[in-house]
Amino acid sequence: MIFPLLLLPVVVWGYCDPEFTLVGEKCLYFETHYKMTFEEAGEYCNEMRGASLVAIDSATQFKSLVDYIYAEGITSNSYWVDGNDKETEGVWLTSSSKEFPMGTPFWTGYLTFQEPHGKPSENCAQLYSSAKFYINDVMCNRTYPFICEQAELPPMKITNEAPEVNSCPMHYVEIGGKCLSFLTYEETTWDEARLRCREKDGDLAIVNDIELLREINLYLKVQELTDHNFWLGASDAAVEGQWLWTDGSPVPMGTPFWGFNVGQEPDGAAEENYMALLSEGYFYFRDVSGSLALHPLCQLTE
Repeated sequence: MIFPLLLLPVVVWGYCDPEFTLVGEKCLYFETHYKMTFEEAGEYCNEMRGASLVAIDSATQFKSLVDYIYAEGITSNSYWVDGNDKETEGVWLTSSSKEFPMGTPFWTGYLTFQEPHGKPSENCAQLYSSAKFYINDVMCNRTYPFICEQAELPPMKITNEAPEVNSCPMHYVEIGGKCLSFLTYEETTWDEARLRCREKDGDLAIVNDIELLREINLYLKVQELTDHNFWLGASDAAVEGQWLWTDGSPVPMGTPFWGFNVGQEPDGAAEENYMALLSEGYFYFRDVSGSLALHPLCQLTE
């Protein structure tokens, strides 16, 4: 007997069309030579077999995009991305009418305000080179390079899933796969904050994952804690400029973790050697004096 040939589907992981490059979980095309208006850039992308301006879907994807721009050295220009509030002022959507992400860690966060901070005439989103490629709102008729996203995305393997946490002990809450405790009933120095956390079988929190920073921000909003300031478990007190977590691992630098003052944090030199999430700074990483009185943000020690 001759058996018929059984054809099984073949999955090609991470395949992109020739013009596109796999960045994170998206196939992207970076137009760095030509500058167009927001509308023209969208039309140009659409002519590439139905592509569109790149949509920012997650904090992880945003970080991959910014990391790629720096790794490739294409940092001299800002870039259009798929987001606008042209239809309703303050309601930011993509071209496919999906919600555009707001707040930290996407939009530039200064000490006194956070983007989008433009007038009603500034209705389109860009990765702003002068703000280390955080998102900014500008007039749509300005011309910039842009980033296109391949229409048909390849199937991807998920390798960065947060570890499962079945339950957290009393005084802790599960956020992003970790057990965290926000000690809002007291304010202490950084050293004292570590002692408070250790009394609860933990230490000051380590936030190495951008999705965790995003989840912390969302939690603070839901719990109406956005007027509080918190210590994190990082310092460069041992060696100036060498930021380490309390477990000795390096702190991620630059966008999308560190916020802005005049320039990008950390900017306090030898006088500000400890890390905090500040309400005034929209809960990006900030370097401050360890003598300040802030709330401990603890993480359960495994």
